[in-house]
Amino acid sequence: MTMLQTVDGHPLTDEGVDLFALMCQRRGWTDEYLQAIDSAEHDELLDLAEMVEVLEDARAAGKKITIAPDFDMDGISSGILGYAGLSELGFDVELHLPDYRRGHELTPEDVTEIAQRFPDTRVLLTCDGGVNSRSGIAAARARGWTTLVTDHHQELEPGSTADVTVDPCRIDETYAHPGICGAYVLYQVIEAYVRVHRPDKLWEVRLLRLFAGLGTVSDVMPVLYENRQLVRDSLSVARLLYSPAPRTIPVPWGFDPDPDAIDIQKSTLMQVLSVDRHHPVFVRAFEGFATLLKAFGQAGKVRDIDSIDEGFYGFYVAPAMNSPRRTGDPLAPCFEVFTAPGQDAMLEAAHEIIAYNEKRKQLIEIHLAELDDGDQLLAPWVYFSDAYPGMYGLLANRVMERHGHPVVVVNRPSGPDGYVSGSGRAPAWFDIIDALEPHDGLRAIGHQQACGVRAERAELLDMLVDALQTGRLLHDTTAAGDEFRADLVLGPDADCDAGLDDLQPLAEFVRRVEALRPFGHGFTEPVVQIALEPLGLRVDRIGSDADCDHERTEANMMTNARGYRVCRLCKKHLRLITRSGLSCLWWNVAEEKEPEIARIVKSASRTRTGTLRFTAKLQLNTFRGETRVQAVIEEQIIASA
Repeated sequence: MTMLQTVDGHPLTDEGVDLFALMCQRRGWTDEYLQAIDSAEHDELLDLAEMVEVLEDARAAGKKITIAPDFDMDGISSGILGYAGLSELGFDVELHLPDYRRGHELTPEDVTEIAQRFPDTRVLLTCDGGVNSRSGIAAARARGWTTLVTDHHQELEPGSTADVTVDPCRIDETYAHPGICGAYVLYQVIEAYVRVHRPDKLWEVRLLRLFAGLGTVSDVMPVLYENRQLVRDSLSVARLLYSPAPRTIPVPWGFDPDPDAIDIQKSTLMQVLSVDRHHPVFVRAFEGFATLLKAFGQAGKVRDIDSIDEGFYGFYVAPAMNSPRRTGDPLAPCFEVFTAPGQDAMLEAAHEIIAYNEKRKQLIEIHLAELDDGDQLLAPWVYFSDAYPGMYGLLANRVMERHGHPVVVVNRPSGPDGYVSGSGRAPAWFDIIDALEPHDGLRAIGHQQACGVRAERAELLDMLVDALQTGRLLHDTTAAGDEFRADLVLGPDADCDAGLDDLQPLAEFVRRVEALRPFGHGFTEPVVQIALEPLGLRVDRIGSDADCDHERTEANMMTNARGYRVCRLCKKHLRLITRSGLSCLWWNVAEEKEPEIARIVKSASRTRTGTLRFTAKLQLNTFRGETRVQAVIEEQIIASA
């Protein structure tokens, strides 16, 4: 009998390799580093205490506060957090619906709208914006309003003109980790208020970390230091709002879950909130998130409670909530899903948001093709687009990922003197705002890697290209010789760190990696390559055909592993199972990839065939009480000769 090799109780591979230790070594993740980035301690933001007292004076005097948020996911999170939190604390508070056509800054037009809709406003509170909104703040102060700004964008000279400004990126701020989102800035204000004036409400306010964590992930803030615990807390609250779908759909092998039958009031947190009296606005905020989970469950994006992780925030919720400004659709549903009086209205809003997101996906492919086919004299650095302006950032990001260098997408100018604006995206090694600062007539506002870019005249675009190219040349010089390598390479090939035959060390590796969550910007998930031997590889098509409406022709039907006749067209995914039992799932590629993979597997029985290479994420899957490691394929890398 072979004894399992271990180090400190952790199993080694047959080759005697501690996979987790090897990954950490390659990442430079020492025990000291991992401990340091997990510290949630942070400084107090400048003027936070002053803002707390201004808020208390407003509450005591019965002054109406109107919240003016930004329109992206962080802004929506900020607005709902502030509206729910201040309502629960007894403030007279209203929520302004922003107009994304005016841009991210608070404008005099916004102030006029607020005065018309909420004429009793006496205090204006901005969130995720306002630090550089001088004209909007001036318009509010001209009405005699007290102006409070909570923001996280870089303050520009000569500085904010609001009565009180709390912003980790203020010119004079010394906050150690300024990479926090707008929702978290406002959360810190409200939590500080509660600690001083309403300590009995600390539990309720801490539930609002749900929205601060959502804003953190959606605005691609570094998942480091205080942000790490914030995201963990946010996901914990989100999971308390999850209700599983009851299994009521009959299928040949039993019953499948029915997302339409989800009762969100049965979620743990909604039941807890029903025990005591809370402000209706506060309850609706959480009811809305539970409704959003139900809608994504109906769309097949939330299958179980484990689906609710930072990836769900970043890849599903945030893109969907950001879609209206990309496509020119109404923004109201993005707020109504958290504020509408009634679950039917909330669910209708959630479905609208998801529909907008599907529209966005289609439009991005259309406009990317136009960039490739168009007359792009400044490519691959600056591109002109006729897309809706809200699409520019998405287009810039996709092109940046393709080329690996900073990219700016702008509107087509009317002439050399025409005003040009758009969006820029850059890898972590390039700071767009700093790069453009020395150039007169060029300006970037937002975050260093994701910002709005403006040129006073189209003829300045050549200067913009030079700035981007210079940054790329400097990076290439300092990074010369660096080559990409996965954190681990697993399989039978000579360059592999360990094999795939013994799955127990892989399962232990996954458990230890999962303990490091959350992952995100600044602390990314480990990259694993797997090399699969085609000989003996089993290839299945999988997927659900519960709502199938395809024609039941012989060509469209297949026999599944259970022996049932099912619709082939509904089986959109591939499952590759190795001889050792490792299941590798490859989503939405069955129609495209199955013939190729099947051909390679078939030929492997007659001739010597090289391995199939993929990047993949390893995860644990529990089925009928048994937990096994599986791989989720992200991309095919190479089929070695």
